[in-house]
Amino acid sequence: MNPKLEVKYLYLEKSRNKLFKDLQDIDDTVLNTSPAEGKWSIGQILAHLLQVEQATIAYVQRKVQQQEALHSSSLKNSINAFLLKMALNSGMKFKAPAVVANVPEKVSLEQLNLQWDNTRYQLEDLLTEMPPALLDKCLFRHPYAGMLSIGQTLTFIQDHFNHHLQQIQHIRQQLEK
Repeated sequence: MNPKLEVKYLYLEKSRNKLFKDLQDIDDTVLNTSPAEGKWSIGQILAHLLQVEQATIAYVQRKVQQQEALHSSSLKNSINAFLLKMALNSGMKFKAPAVVANVPEKVSLEQLNLQWDNTRYQLEDLLTEMPPALLDKCLFRHPYAGMLSIGQTLTFIQDHFNHHLQQIQHIRQQLEK
């Protein structure tokens, strides 16, 4: 695996493992309780994060297999990636794109962790097999930021995770009072 991608991948794994360690003692009721009408529970946020990674990996896999008309990442792509990072780090709320907004009512932390393990194995394989010639190519289309390189995509996954991590921590504090 490319060393720069490996650093990002390992940080993603460290973040996820820490979150699941922190949540290992959470009550199933708290995990699956919505903090307010129309708001996602902690479990639903976790399911959403998993869906985003699964959809992202599937998209990148298709692009890598096709390898047709892949464009090199440009200054515009870098600016859009930076703006996406700023938006996710701003604390603003966003409506999830429909493709990753259909979350289950109830989840099991153990099942989510197993599914996420499998998803991360897929991501690791994808990154390990990534041809060096594709590292600067646009391989993922973010619904708002547009096309991103694989490095920018990994940064997005981490920033998206961090964005929702704040929500998870806030909801947990609310429900465990």
